Amino acid sequence: MKNYKLLLATFSFLTLSPLAEADVTQAAHDVKETTVHVAKKTGEVARNAGHATAHAAKAAAHGVASTARKGYHASKQAAHKATR
Repeated sequence: MKNYKLLLATFSFLTLSPLAEADVTQAAHDVKETTVHVAKKTGEVARNAGHATAHAAKAAAHGVASTARKGYHASKQAAHKATR
C-alpha cells in the first residue's frame, strides 16, 4: 500500500509538472508582452510631451519675434516722422 501511494504521488507529480511549467512559461510570456506594451506607450507619451514642448517654445519664439518686428517698425516710423 505504501508503494502504491508513493507510485501514485510520483505519477501525479510527473503528470502535472509539464502543466506547471507551461503555466510559468505562459506567465513569463505575458509579463514580457505587457512590459513591451507599457514601454512603447511610455515612449509615445515622452515623444508627445517633447513635441508639445517644442511646439510651445516655437510659438513663444514666434510671438517674441513678431512683437520685436512690430516694435522695430514702429520705432522706424516714429523716427521718420520726427525727422520730416
